[in-house]
Amino acid sequence: MSSDCPRLKPSAGGYDPRLRDNTETLDSLIELAQSHSLAYALEAPDESTVLTHTKPYFPDVLFLLNFTTAQRTALLHSSSTKVLVYTPTNEHFGIGPVEAMVCGVPVLACDSGGPTESVVDDSTGLRTGWLRPPDPEVWAETLREILNLPPHDKQSLSSRGKQRAREVFSIGAMSERIEGALMKAVSLGKVNGPSVTHLTGLLVVITCILLSLSLPFW
Repeated sequence: MSSDCPRLKPSAGGYDPRLRDNTETLDSLIELAQSHSLAYALEAPDESTVLTHTKPYFPDVLFLLNFTTAQRTALLHSSSTKVLVYTPTNEHFGIGPVEAMVCGVPVLACDSGGPTESVVDDSTGLRTGWLRPPDPEVWAETLREILNLPPHDKQSLSSRGKQRAREVFSIGAMSERIEGALMKAVSLGKVNGPSVTHLTGLLVVITCILLSLSLPFW
């Protein structure tokens, strides 16, 4: 959620017009914007085959379809970005909340799946974000809470998010955890089935993929 212009709210994500779930979701979001008399615009990369609409000069809502790495980075680093609203339920890991914390942006996500590991929802001073059930009224109330945080609380939340991302999900932290897992696997000795070497190779490949996703932010 950004405020470069007074009411602009970017909504960004992957979009494939061949997938019914994608098209139905976008259609429902457009209908929702129209029902509240909000001007909207659709934008996609130049190489995308997604058909975009004519953009109003000052849209209230901007849908970024298949948004680029540069767009993502610009949004997360913008001083006008107030919160990352991460909507998927039962997401596997979900790199989005971690990317937001790296940039010191508060996170509002569903209380299921990957965000329950990455985001700390704790009222005792450890909070890095909010985990809530997928209920529009609950999310609206939580957004009001986030947007009305005092400046000192915002700064503390930002610092905690950056610290958690660095200590738990940075290249160094993940490397140490992977090394520990590999050492434990080796200590088990020979086992039936796939060899330790094969398992080690698989872990290394997975690690490289995860690290490649996080490199633009570290």
